Amino acid sequence: MRIVRASQSALEEAAEWFFRQDGKSLPESERALFETWLAIPENRSAWAEIGRTWQEARGLDYAAGRAVPGISAPVRWMAIAASLVLALLGAGYAFDLPMRLRADIYTATGEFRSVTLPDGSIAQINTGSALALHFSPKERIVRLLKGEAVFTVAHDGSRPFMVQTDGDTATALGTVFAVRETGEGAVVTVLESRVAVAFADGGPRRELAPGQQVRPLGGGHEITNIDADAATAWRRGKLIFADRPLGSVVEELNRYHMGRIQIVDPALNSRRVSGVFDTSDPLAVVAALEASLQLSSTRIGSMLVLLHR
Repeated sequence: MRIVRASQSALEEAAEWFFRQDGKSLPESERALFETWLAIPENRSAWAEIGRTWQEARGLDYAAGRAVPGISAPVRWMAIAASLVLALLGAGYAFDLPMRLRADIYTATGEFRSVTLPDGSIAQINTGSALALHFSPKERIVRLLKGEAVFTVAHDGSRPFMVQTDGDTATALGTVFAVRETGEGAVVTVLESRVAVAFADGGPRRELAPGQQVRPLGGGHEITNIDADAATAWRRGKLIFADRPLGSVVEELNRYHMGRIQIVDPALNSRRVSGVFDTSDPLAVVAALEASLQLSSTRIGSMLVLLHR
């Protein structure tokens, strides 16, 4: 018998259907849509995986938490349950219909795209990103709604090329730069030529040279010199960490994982990590971290990973 594996988009849709039902019967109109969706083999596989994840979580007892010393069993179980909810909610909200409707270009979790824009510029778009375009005879505006992208800008002296996040604006003065929306402001990294950055808080406009990055920090902005190629290694399917805290590494991995990787013991957040990892298999990265940092994990299906001692 041929095994049909669920794609990422099918898992997102399955999670969405899971939370719509929430132990109740669907309305007749939605039930018909669900049955039509479920008739597709790939969707049935995704639905089964969501169901297995939930059943495995329900089957855990307090012993599952006893691998984490110093935390009472009920508290550990609440952490496990909360992490599962985050995992499944993350999958459901990754479906993200309102954002998809606002965006002209969208990438799902773990997806990468290279898109030629209407003016001939190229956008390399990282996981979980959404872009809206406004190109006119006078200007070229890319609204980065969420996520991250690298822009190689086609020269057009009569139309400035601007990337806007929630209030911050990066204007190309040359060719190649990256912008990431963090929720607290834009992180702008210059690979080639120069970029001018104007901030939502009205701070002075800053001009960045190649190898410089600006990021929000403590109500202001910090400019640092970095390895811009390493910072955008995701374009080659790599993540490069140099003496990064484990908490920060796991946060980055969660951008690429369809589910949730959770550190159960907060004391582990400060452990240091260095290495080069593939973005295509976050669970393999977790296994490497376990081996190098002498950690253990509890896994519930493929969607939830709890890291502990």
